[in-house]
Amino acid sequence: MEGSSVAGAKFGLGTASKKEDEEKEEIVNPVVPPVKEDEDLDMPYTDTRTVTIALVKNYSDFRRANEKVMPKKTDYIGSSITSSRTLSSSKGEIEAYMPAIIGLASNNDNFVTRVKQYFNNIQIPVSELGKTFDISFRYDTKRDYYKIKAKEDAINEEYDRVPRQDLTKLREALKEKISKLNELESTKYMIGYPKNVEDYLMYRHCLLYNDIAKDIAFINSDKNLRFYFKDNKKEAEKAQKQRLEINKAKANYLSCLNDDDLFTAVFIGYCSATGMPILTSLALNDTEKQDRLDKFSTEQPAKFNKIFSNKDVKLAGTIEILIARGELMRLPNNQNILSSTGEFIGANMGEAINWFKNPENNAAVTAYYNKLKLM
Repeated sequence: MEGSSVAGAKFGLGTASKKEDEEKEEIVNPVVPPVKEDEDLDMPYTDTRTVTIALVKNYSDFRRANEKVMPKKTDYIGSSITSSRTLSSSKGEIEAYMPAIIGLASNNDNFVTRVKQYFNNIQIPVSELGKTFDISFRYDTKRDYYKIKAKEDAINEEYDRVPRQDLTKLREALKEKISKLNELESTKYMIGYPKNVEDYLMYRHCLLYNDIAKDIAFINSDKNLRFYFKDNKKEAEKAQKQRLEINKAKANYLSCLNDDDLFTAVFIGYCSATGMPILTSLALNDTEKQDRLDKFSTEQPAKFNKIFSNKDVKLAGTIEILIARGELMRLPNNQNILSSTGEFIGANMGEAINWFKNPENNAAVTAYYNKLKLM
């Protein structure tokens, strides 16, 4: 559980750093993204957004059995030395946001003391209904919003690429993600202002608060987690993205059914991605293969679409068959692909595909295709 004292925290109320000046220059001169013809990038823009902190419902059997008659559970998010030091290290943010909360100008003699008192006495009640913060942000221009959103999306996508099975690596990646998100958020005061300043700062506090899970993958593995994050807008965007992937996968699957060669290539890609034995799987009857690929496209539409959308999917399928039949070799615990005599073909599938496309290798490639015809 987080420490409740921040009396020893040092507040960053000195001169603005060179880094901060560089960040400001970068943000106010962003690269303009592709936009609609009638879109004015220089107009103010409000990104409407809420996040909810919910309780981790780790109740006893007695509480679950008597939930209807027992008083509703309420827990509290308190102060945090780590959070307070981090948030207060940005002179610009403190001077931009805190006057509206504590009612003192940043040049007041009591300003620093009152800021310390504020962060030292945080107590946010969280009921079973959760606690929702309005973190909407009014940007000076829509151009600024696009710049921030692109960076935030890149941070989230980097984290999403980390394998979720390895909680140790995932925990390290999450720590890095939170650090990058906080650093990005700390620049936004230069290009706009929160719609609800106190809600926004409490969201920033919660982002750094150790007792709140920022990824539900850790809820069952860390008994110290009392709350978890629900980014309502992101959840809606994620659901919409998932729905689009599913719809796309359905259309792509039907395209496979109308092209036997494409179906076989995508099916081989599915076998490779899931660790299924290729030759044994190809020997299944058509109905069984269709059922398996249909199930894969439904349960993992993004992976299915990635296989289907590979312009070299048929060539990749051919290479996988050559590997399965021993005409090519993929090294154990490695992606390197060699010929059966040890000749280097490529460091990975992408390089192997380029090798097969290289006109200088036409004779060898023809020989491989002829071998497949004889099998």
